[in-house]
Amino acid sequence: MDYIGYQCPVCQKYFHADDDVVVCPECGTPHHRDCYEQTGHCFNEQMHAQGYDYQSEHEDDTNENVRVCPSCGKKNDMETFFCRSCGASLDPEKAKTEQQQQNTAYGGGQTNQANGVPFGAAFMDPLAGVPGDADFGDGVTAGEAAKYVKQNTPYFIRIFSNIRNFNKSKFNFSAALFTGGYMLYRKMYKLGALFAGLQLLMLIVESYISVAYNSLFTQFMEIYSNSMSTQDMIGNFMQFMQQCSFTEILVLYLPTLIEAARIVMMIVIGICFNRMYFKHCKKQIVKIKETSGSENPETVLQTKGGVNIALAISLLAAYLIIVYLPNFLTGFI
Repeated sequence: MDYIGYQCPVCQKYFHADDDVVVCPECGTPHHRDCYEQTGHCFNEQMHAQGYDYQSEHEDDTNENVRVCPSCGKKNDMETFFCRSCGASLDPEKAKTEQQQQNTAYGGGQTNQANGVPFGAAFMDPLAGVPGDADFGDGVTAGEAAKYVKQNTPYFIRIFSNIRNFNKSKFNFSAALFTGGYMLYRKMYKLGALFAGLQLLMLIVESYISVAYNSLFTQFMEIYSNSMSTQDMIGNFMQFMQQCSFTEILVLYLPTLIEAARIVMMIVIGICFNRMYFKHCKKQIVKIKETSGSENPETVLQTKGGVNIALAISLLAAYLIIVYLPNFLTGFI
C-alpha cells in the first residue's frame, strides 16, 4: 500500500515521498519512524484487541480516481500533472528525486521538524502561501494562475491575491524599464505591440534627428561648450537661438520632449502593469478552459502560458541596433 498522502496518526502530517515510514505489524498503521519511536508503540494499540485493520479501513481511499500530491498530500484529479494546492509535480518518483537532490545540496537531508524543509534551505512556495483553490475571480483559481504564469509565480500570485482581496498592487520595475518589450515577453501581445510600437517610433525619430541634423547638434554643443567659459552664457544662447529657424528650434527641443514622454510612459506602465497582467491572465485562462475541448486544460495552461524568450531576445537585438546604428552612421557623415 502506498502511504503518500495519508496522515501520520501521531503528528497528523502527511506522508511524503521521501519519508521514513514504519508500519505496525499487527494492524498495518503507518507512522513516521520518529513518531513511532517517540510513542514506543502503535497509535492504534488499544484497538488491536478488536481486530482493527488499517488497510481495510482505508481500502476505499486507494480506489478513488485521484492523484495524491507527494508534497502536501492533497488529492487531485487523475488528469492533473501538478498539484492544485502547492503546484508540485504529482509524479512520486520525480518528487522523490527532487527532494533527494535538495537534501544533498542542503546538508545531507537534515530537516526542520516544523515544516520538513532542509536546514539552511530557502523554502520556495510557488504559490507564495496562497491556497491553490483561492478564488481569483471569473472562475479562476490561484493554482490555475500559477500554471499559466509559470516564471516568477511567487511574486505574481502574491500580487494577484492582494489585488483580488485588498485592491492593492506594487510598482513593477521590470515593466517600467522595458515597457512594451516586457509585455511581449509576458505574451501580452496586443498591448505589448502597441507600447513597443510607440517605443520604436520614439527611437526612430530620435535616431533620424541625430543623423539628419548632426551638424546642428554639433554646432549647438560647440556654443554650449564655449559659453561655459564666458560670463554671458545666456546671451550667447539667445543669440544662437535667434539665428535658428522654427524647424531647427523644434529639432533641438524634440529629443527632450520625447525623453520626457518616455519617462511618463515608463512610470504609468510600472504602476499599472500588475493589474493589467492579472486581468490578462484571467481572460486567457477562462478562454483556455472554454476552448480546450478534448485536451486537458491543465496541460494547455502549461503550454500556452509562461513567457516568450525568443521574442524578448529579438527585441533586445533590435533595440541595440536602433540605438547604436546612428552613432555608427554619423561617423561617415
